[in-house]
Amino acid sequence: MDTKLNNKEYFNEIHFLRAFACIGVLLVHVSATYFNEADGVWNWFTYFFNQLGRFGTPTFAVISGFLLFNGVNKKGFSFKPFITSRTTKIIMPFVIWSLFYQFVTVYFLGGTLPSDPKVFVYNFTMGESFYHLYFMAIVVQFYIMFPILQFIRSGIGWWIALIASAVISLYFTNLIDVPFASGIIEKVLIDKVFVMHWIFYFVFGGFLAHYWKPISVWVKKHSALLALGVVIVYVGAYMEYKIIGTVSSRRETNLINIPILSFATIGLYAYLVKMNWLKNTLQVIGKLSMGIYLIHPFTLILFTIILPDVVWQTRFMPIMFFVVLITTIVFVKIIQQVPKHQFIIPVPTKRNKNKTSIQRKPVSA
Repeated sequence: MDTKLNNKEYFNEIHFLRAFACIGVLLVHVSATYFNEADGVWNWFTYFFNQLGRFGTPTFAVISGFLLFNGVNKKGFSFKPFITSRTTKIIMPFVIWSLFYQFVTVYFLGGTLPSDPKVFVYNFTMGESFYHLYFMAIVVQFYIMFPILQFIRSGIGWWIALIASAVISLYFTNLIDVPFASGIIEKVLIDKVFVMHWIFYFVFGGFLAHYWKPISVWVKKHSALLALGVVIVYVGAYMEYKIIGTVSSRRETNLINIPILSFATIGLYAYLVKMNWLKNTLQVIGKLSMGIYLIHPFTLILFTIILPDVVWQTRFMPIMFFVVLITTIVFVKIIQQVPKHQFIIPVPTKRNKNKTSIQRKPVSA
């Protein structure tokens, strides 16, 4: 198979995976808005989609790992360009949007900022300026660890790293108190933002990049089995929240669910692209996913302020989901017209049709 075509294929598949992750995150936050507008009361419909959307954040972590490790596999690693690139694509947007949402908190929501400078710095650093920015703080920690992890090159090394990271993530997911630490250190280790809660998904992304060819061949041969796996994952998730109650994105079962869903998206890609409307829609969402992720909470805030109460009745949630998605995409497109917009949202620029699809590789959150 031609190398260029192969590269084009898997990046399209990653766009699709990113689109599904973005849709999951949006489902969580739209349903949570209906929960808040109903005075903190769930009903079966909003609760159902809130819980089933919680595969999005760990999937974004997988994509972050895939793109970083894939880049090293192809181009090698150079520390200075890596720092420059990550500062532009993640750290600057993280700072800008943290400041923006602090402004929103004060002037749109009537909130206040911490008066204690230490608390302010901690909240800012840990992505607590608004409810969705914690993932940006996690990605920054991924980048801190990446210069060490990128030395994993052998197959056995990746298997060891994958198993070790699963054990580590499982341990920190269940961590309630830290016998060997106290104070701020204990607080950081227990905080959901701490990278070790998510390290498995990042390493799995690298594992996926390393074994891309054999994995892509295998999943395409077993697409029916993977489709069944998707059904089992979602039925299992439904049963899990019905029995246990609210389950976070760090649920232990995601250590199995996320690889299955990732493999299934790759394996079913060839069937999905046969429907042009679905293909084009998911490609747009995938390519703009970082901007959608950053801006959609503000879109939701605007709508809660300007729209009548009747809109927040449960029967309108499916409509509002698409309204929020489309409006957010419009906001992203507007920001793309701003000079130096890459410091605001790392959305890929329009590609020259005469160039191959691998000339520019968008980065995920």
